[in-house]
Amino acid sequence: MKLKKWELSLLAVALAAAFFTAGYFSGRGRAGSVNVTVSQSTEPPAAGSVEARIDLNAASRWELMSLPGVGETIADRIIAYRTEHGGFEAVEELMEVRGIGESLFEAVKDYLTV
Repeated sequence: MKLKKWELSLLAVALAAAFFTAGYFSGRGRAGSVNVTVSQSTEPPAAGSVEARIDLNAASRWELMSLPGVGETIADRIIAYRTEHGGFEAVEELMEVRGIGESLFEAVKDYLTV
């Protein structure tokens, strides 16, 4: 059975809520207060702000799918390339992944680090 994009989005939100709730009630959420900052900016992280970027060598499928223009297939190809080649040595190496051309690379490069 193939799910539609909106169904996948709804499933992802439901799973995230379930994991958050499970973590909170298992005791992790009661240890103290947690400050969370949510940014709704569509701008890439500031230059030099490595902490806010996605590490190509450690990113999950879901993190990669949060990048503009990256869906399930491209995220899976990035992970497969990373596994087969022992990781990325530079962000520019992402262009070696099938399906990532110059325009997609330009759209995501400022969000990435290695």
